Amino acid sequence: MTHILLLHSALGLRPAVREFADALTARGHTLVVPDYYDGQVFDDEESGVGYRDRTGAKELFKRILPVVEELPADAALAGFSLGSAFAQTLAATRPEAAGVILMHSVAAPFGRWPGAPVQVHRYESDPWIEQDDLDALRASVEAEGTSFEDFVVPGRGHLFTDVHGPDGDREATAATIDRIDALLTRP
Repeated sequence: MTHILLLHSALGLRPAVREFADALTARGHTLVVPDYYDGQVFDDEESGVGYRDRTGAKELFKRILPVVEELPADAALAGFSLGSAFAQTLAATRPEAAGVILMHSVAAPFGRWPGAPVQVHRYESDPWIEQDDLDALRASVEAEGTSFEDFVVPGRGHLFTDVHGPDGDREATAATIDRIDALLTRP
């Protein structure tokens, strides 16, 4: 199966992240889930984003690089919100990645897409996702002849995969795990 780097959101390495990783491990994948918040965990976006801003996104990103260097070149890159932004950034330097899984966040690409297939998992209305960014990423990925899948959960919210949080949705989370597994086990 596939090695997967799974990066947590600005809320830190919450129990739902570990449970998500466990579900993919149960499917036979090997997960690496670094805690680049040094044990800090938050229950609300304001506190988590405040920690991100005080520490600095560049510093947080640097904390995951030693972990990334230990992964096989074809490891999948996945993340939740802030972690998704980091996974998308890493994709530029890891063109052999088995996939790039962006949950709850999408950015316009900074140039030509390197070639890995992309899955996006998001609420229909998410205050952290701009349609123009999503469209730009889709166009860039598809221009390289690579698959781009956009899975939309009806409703409004943000971290539906944090099943213990206010926007959590167990059914949508289970479907996300199924879809990630399908992407990474395709022949």
